[in-house]
Amino acid sequence: MARYSREQRRRAVELYERYEHSAADVIRELGYPSKGALLMWYREWLEERRTGVPSRRGERYARYTDEQKRAAVDHYLTHGRRLSRTMRRMGYPSHEVLAAWIDELAPGERVTGRGPVADGVRRMAVARLAAGGVTSRQVAAEVGVEASVVRNRVASTAARAGTGGRSSDTRQAGEEE
Repeated sequence: MARYSREQRRRAVELYERYEHSAADVIRELGYPSKGALLMWYREWLEERRTGVPSRRGERYARYTDEQKRAAVDHYLTHGRRLSRTMRRMGYPSHEVLAAWIDELAPGERVTGRGPVADGVRRMAVARLAAGGVTSRQVAAEVGVEASVVRNRVASTAARAGTGGRSSDTRQAGEEE
């Protein structure tokens, strides 16, 4: 259902009066609203004029408090940065709403970029991690992948090679086979 601003509703009602209560002419000119919505807006406008009290229709209802939003974002940041996990634990909201809260309250902290990662990028990340001095999270941030991509790649290549953590994929840059 489309939402219209107070200004859009006021304009439609003014045209409705100017066009001698012809909803069809208003809708034809503006492209909105439905006849039923226009009649409801007109009744509200008459009531506002009669009482002097503005209608509260169209004001956004805040379903969640600021404390609930902060709790959800904090859970996300401290429990693995998984939207689904946070939604299951907290019981709210949708992926889109939770992502918007994270972007609002903790800009730059939301994990994005899921999907296949190019093999060359994986190898570069693993080589950087194997060189030492950095964590998988730091390497992942440098190359733009999730930390789990780096950790999983190190574990899988070490297991395949039986090298206890170093394989041809994890050699330092410049090393020859």
